[in-house]
Amino acid sequence: MSAAILRVSVALGVCAALTNLLVWRQSIMEMANGHTSAFKVLYAMWFVLAWGVATGALTGLAVSSMRRRSPGPLSAAVAFVVGLFLTSVVCLVLYRCFTDGKFFHDAMSGLHPDEVNSYMDPARMSQTRINVVGALTPNFVAVALSVVYAFGGKRRWRHL
Repeated sequence: MSAAILRVSVALGVCAALTNLLVWRQSIMEMANGHTSAFKVLYAMWFVLAWGVATGALTGLAVSSMRRRSPGPLSAAVAFVVGLFLTSVVCLVLYRCFTDGKFFHDAMSGLHPDEVNSYMDPARMSQTRINVVGALTPNFVAVALSVVYAFGGKRRWRHL
């Protein structure tokens, strides 16, 4: 069951990332403007990998771990909170990358902050219009569906 939970959670995370990519396409792909089509495809794939697969995998691991410990409603609630926390951390770091070009460049360059020469225009990056609540909503729905899938509702809680 753990592998199935992980697969479902990753699939739901990817769906959430694709939803965000469709809704916030212009804002997300703004950093890829001026590049080739191949780069834009790679950038979109990076977004789906980071925003969808990473959050889905973390959620799946947390949910399956909690389910193995105890299949009860308290474990489901804890799994939900832990999944929301892990998803929020990853998504908020990525959100910062999309709204702050210097932060993105510093994070991706691997250089020390005093060695970085940013080539992105901060004025252009500050115009990015991604709403953090709107961007996190599909991921929160994915976490909720993962928990519901793993704990299965009332049929697993008959002993209570």
